[in-house]
Amino acid sequence: MTNKGKFEKLFRDYGYPEDEIPRLMREAGNSGYEEIRKRIMPYKDISAERP
Repeated sequence: MTNKGKFEKLFRDYGYPEDEIPRLMREAGNSGYEEIRKRIMPYKDISAERP
């Protein structure tokens, strides 16, 4: 699987909205898979309401 495919799967597994994935892919640019995996959080964690 290419990095592009890995990134798409990672963003989907982390619950990012489908319409945001192309933008995230552009922002990932030439970064390595492990770098991106360590840098992002699951969407539900960053979008959850906090007290």
